[in-house]
Amino acid sequence: MLVAFVFVVYFALPWILIFIGIHLGPNPPRPEITYGEFPFRLEYEINGERKVIQDTLICEFDGFGADEANGKYRKWKDRLASGNQRITLLKVDQTKEIYYSPGSPDYYMGDLKDTEGYRHGFPNALLIERRDGKFTSNRLIRADELLNKYHINLISWNPSPPIKNNFSE
Repeated sequence: MLVAFVFVVYFALPWILIFIGIHLGPNPPRPEITYGEFPFRLEYEINGERKVIQDTLICEFDGFGADEANGKYRKWKDRLASGNQRITLLKVDQTKEIYYSPGSPDYYMGDLKDTEGYRHGFPNALLIERRDGKFTSNRLIRADELLNKYHINLISWNPSPPIKNNFSE
């Protein structure tokens, strides 16, 4: 009995208190602007053929989340107006897809502390891999590997600027 009590007090109690503090604490201020549309244009070349993707990133406030690293935070969700899941550049095969990420909805909705330091991934892309129909990994493909291995050259990325948002209680 004493061992169980010591275990709970020494090991579990700090985590329980952190959990309670994070989840029962106040939410951060709500955003004044909760919805935004951000048109973009991506121009690239694949196997010598020039292509252009124009779409709109739609960002929406999605409530609040909490975790041990960040405490309570504002959640944002995003989607493409076209209905596409990603900005796909190449489906390599049934398990691999190369795509470009338009960036974080936090950035576009004015919810980053350092928007000056924010950088888009251009001219790099991402590779998503699936096994047995399930997502298994997502990794960066640098511009040189993108060109040498997949014959893709990202030429230009023209996103909309982020909004200036206000956050109030």
